Amino acid sequence: MTRLPLLAPGALNDAQRKIYDAITKGPRTQNTPRSTGISLDTPGGLPGPFNAWMYSPVIGNLTQELGAALRFSNSLPNNLLEIAVMMVGKHWSAQFEFWAHARLARAAGVSDAIIEAIRTGAEPQFDKSDEKQIYLFVREFLDTKRVSDATYAATRALIGENGLVDLITLMGYYMIVSMTLNCFQVPLPQGQNYPFEEPASA
Repeated sequence: MTRLPLLAPGALNDAQRKIYDAITKGPRTQNTPRSTGISLDTPGGLPGPFNAWMYSPVIGNLTQELGAALRFSNSLPNNLLEIAVMMVGKHWSAQFEFWAHARLARAAGVSDAIIEAIRTGAEPQFDKSDEKQIYLFVREFLDTKRVSDATYAATRALIGENGLVDLITLMGYYMIVSMTLNCFQVPLPQGQNYPFEEPASA
C-alpha cells in the first residue's frame, strides 16, 4: 500500500487540479500508445509519482513540467531515452518506473531481450550501435559517478552536446521519480507483476 493516500479528482484544490489536468489532458496522456496498457486518467487518483507531487503542488507542478519537457522536447530518439530511463529505474529498483518505461521502450522499438537484460542486470546484446553507446554511458555514470574522456567523446559524437545535457538532465529527473516512488511505496496497477524483488523490511 502506498504511504500517501490517493487524492481523488473530486477533492483537489486549485493547485492540485493544475497537476491533475496537466497529467490527464497533457502530452503524457496524448502520446502514450494504447498498446502499452498504461493509464494515467484513473478514477481513484493519479498513478506513479504524480499523486505524491500533488501533496506539494508548487514543487510538484514544476517537477512534472520538467518531466514533460524531458520526455516530449528531448533531442534524444525515444528508444535511447527509454533505455536511459529503464537503467535509472533498475539502479533504484523503482518498480513503477521500470514497469511503465519497459512498456514505453517496447513501443519505441527496444527489443524484449534488451529490456529483460536491463531488468536482470545481464549484459545486453545490442544490434544498434547507438543503443549500445547510450547503455555504456549511463552504466558507467551510474556505477562510477563519473564519465571517462573516452566514453564522453564517443557519446558526444553520437548525440552532440545538446543531447548530452538532455541525457544527464533526464537521468537526474528519473532519480527524483525513483526516490519518490520508493519512499512512498507507490504500487503498480492491480494485477501487474513487479519487475524487482522487494528487499526485506528492516
